Amino acid sequence: MTEPNPREIPGDQIALLQRIQGLALHSGRLLQAMYEGGGDARTSMRAIAEINALDRDRDLTEIKARAAGVPAEWIDRVRTLGQRGHPWRADQPLPDPAPRGWRRTIRRVADDVEQLKDMVAVHTAYLHTRPVGEPVSPMEQAVMQQLHRNMAALWMRAGRTAESIGMSAGERAVLWKVAPEEWAQRVGHYLGGEDLGELHTRWRRYGDAAIATAARKSLGKLRRAGEHGPDIPLPDMPMRPPQMLHEAHATVADLDSPGSAENTVITAAVEAALPEDVAADWSAQDYPLPGTSGHGSEPHVNSELES
Repeated sequence: MTEPNPREIPGDQIALLQRIQGLALHSGRLLQAMYEGGGDARTSMRAIAEINALDRDRDLTEIKARAAGVPAEWIDRVRTLGQRGHPWRADQPLPDPAPRGWRRTIRRVADDVEQLKDMVAVHTAYLHTRPVGEPVSPMEQAVMQQLHRNMAALWMRAGRTAESIGMSAGERAVLWKVAPEEWAQRVGHYLGGEDLGELHTRWRRYGDAAIATAARKSLGKLRRAGEHGPDIPLPDMPMRPPQMLHEAHATVADLDSPGSAENTVITAAVEAALPEDVAADWSAQDYPLPGTSGHGSEPHVNSELES
């Protein structure tokens, strides 16, 4: 066990560690008070709701900390200290971190999931702002096809990489999860701009084939290491891209004025562009824009990404 001087740790990392420990401490104290107080059912329900909210906040803060490069050993340590009733101390000991290569891998998973969420928000906003009934250009169709391939590739790389470094199903679920409020914020960011040029530019950028190419190269390394391939079962990978698209669009539909005929038309058009079965295995299909005919088909994602 080493005792690094907190002043030698980046300030943003110290703030995240303090928050994790503080949230764990607060949650633990509420839990203890609930059991010791013997309150009525209504009081207990309120306490449980608050504890759950604190734990969700801590889970998300831990994800942010990993993405910011905070060693997992430090995160585990401050969480445990908080749960045991110890407040943050500037001189509290922290364990030796694992090699940097492993931490970089966690950062890649977090970055892939964050990019995937942003792609979903941009794609949803683009479809929502597109004039209904306008003919689909060859460029739009090409971007649509490649964007779905890119989403499939990032989703696969994030899940396979998370599995290869031992992230638990619970940790992956927290990383992938997006609350309706977050979808509203993400999509609303792109819908709120007066100029749609930035949105359209970002949408086209996410249709760059280089995104899937880079992901396939990484998957090739995992395949050679025995972590990916047609004979390797898929890990528990939450929030498939079609589900993310449906949830993001549902948020946009909720933001629309229910009495607006124009919004009703846009909502129907966007729904027509989304996958029909969110429970089905994700395949890199081309889900057409409003006004196109039928679905172009691509190989199943598991075979498409083996090379």
